[in-house]
Order: sequence, then structure tokens, then C-alpha cells
Amino acid sequence: MFRFRKIFTNGPLRTTMTGKGSGFSVGMPGFRYGISATGRHYITVCVPGTGLSYTKYLDGKK
Repeated sequence: MFRFRKIFTNGPLRTTMTGKGSGFSVGMPGFRYGISATGRHYITVCVPGTGLSYTKYLDGKK
């Protein structure tokens, strides 16, 4: 299976291009709020440099 993803960063703003479309997020190391390529809103909390993260989708869809 082949997946496409390209990330562009400009300060705290991050744009992610995927096969499904483009998503946007804003934040700082350890915390981000974003809108995915499919339109879902989310918050991500992570421990920088470890690869550990938790993402909570805010719209309740599964």
C-alpha cells in the first residue's frame, strides 16, 4: 500500500497534504489543534522527541 503525505511548516502553522486533501494545524511543541483533511477537528498532546502522542477528535465520529 502506498500513502502520500507532505508537511509544510511556517512558524506555528502546519499544512499537511495527503491523498485525501489538505489539513491544517496550529500550536507549539507538545500541543496542537488542527483540522484534518477530512474536516475533523482534533487536539494532539505529545512528548517532543519521544514519538509518544495522544490525539482526541472533538467531533465524536468514530
